[in-house]
Amino acid sequence: MSQPKDPDEYVRENRETLVKIIKHGNDDFVRALALAAIVEYGGEPDLEKVRREVDRAGNTGGVA
Repeated sequence: MSQPKDPDEYVRENRETLVKIIKHGNDDFVRALALAAIVEYGGEPDLEKVRREVDRAGNTGGVA
């Protein structure tokens, strides 16, 4: 049985998927979990990237 992944590693490896969930997910709870993972384990550069991508999605009507 494999060891559970380190949360920092998981966020690094799955950042794009987490961002897609935040931008396009239809379940607020799941979107909040994805955002919390990035906030807690993503580091400041990831937070800035997510903020820009979410802002851009909002400006284009959700299409990124």
